[in-house]
Amino acid sequence: MPETGPIPFPRVHLFCQYKATRVFYTAKLLLFFFLFLTFCSPLYGSETGGSGSYLAAGIGVEQLTYKEQIPDLGLASSETDLLNWVLYMEAQKAWKNFFIGAKGRIPLSADESREYWSRGGNLEQSNSLTYRWARADAHLGYFLHPLLKPYIGIHWAYSEQERSDFAIVGIPGIIAETATEEVYALSSLLGIQGGLPFAAGWSLSYSAEYMLPFYSNITNSRLPGWEASNINGYSYALAGRLHYAISETVSATLQATGGRQHWEGSDWVRIGSSNAKWPENDTDFISFSVSILKSF
Repeated sequence: MPETGPIPFPRVHLFCQYKATRVFYTAKLLLFFFLFLTFCSPLYGSETGGSGSYLAAGIGVEQLTYKEQIPDLGLASSETDLLNWVLYMEAQKAWKNFFIGAKGRIPLSADESREYWSRGGNLEQSNSLTYRWARADAHLGYFLHPLLKPYIGIHWAYSEQERSDFAIVGIPGIIAETATEEVYALSSLLGIQGGLPFAAGWSLSYSAEYMLPFYSNITNSRLPGWEASNINGYSYALAGRLHYAISETVSATLQATGGRQHWEGSDWVRIGSSNAKWPENDTDFISFSVSILKSF
């Protein structure tokens, strides 16, 4: 959320309740569901499919850990944790040496948490925060080795943060204002993936990706006419998957993904009698999902 000077709603964080327990509890439920699929299904000795072409869809949970800072104002935030259900989709079409693919994550829920900001270690403000983050990409790759399949592509991301119920130190009561921040971004994508079977019906796979943005646009409902564009940053994601062949063309997949998105923030921009900027910020994410994969 942009800051203005003088700042009517400085974003000040001190602490947030840690929600890792919720993540790992839900991950246990997903693992139980995955094991249920495997043990209630017949065993197949070969890898699912083998052509490299497939469709996959699943559901999971994703924890977002968000933090901001504005060093030149002495403002620093603590980490705010939010846990959302997400829908996962993926598709790939393979030829002899090449493959094209696409995948996406769509949030199905929007968790709410309390956010705190401090200046010089002193609490200044708290507010509620919801955070939705959708991503999708399309890529082209080349088969070098079962464990080494590089690819390049385009990555799209959209995030929405909504803040409300501001409580400012020294001002009694709750200020029932709402500020909605939207971020659109396009990035170049460089990735690598691979995988191998390790037992009858079982296989492991991985992917590692690095994204470098070449376009971004940020707006905020509390600052009509203000926007920030083409902000520097980066993101990366690492994923590991455990596959079990339910049949010759269908498999169940348990996936864990983690990574970070970093934005350096914008320059100060004059808005009327004040200045505004988008703070430097980081989103760390970790997710667990189960999916069904159909190869062809």
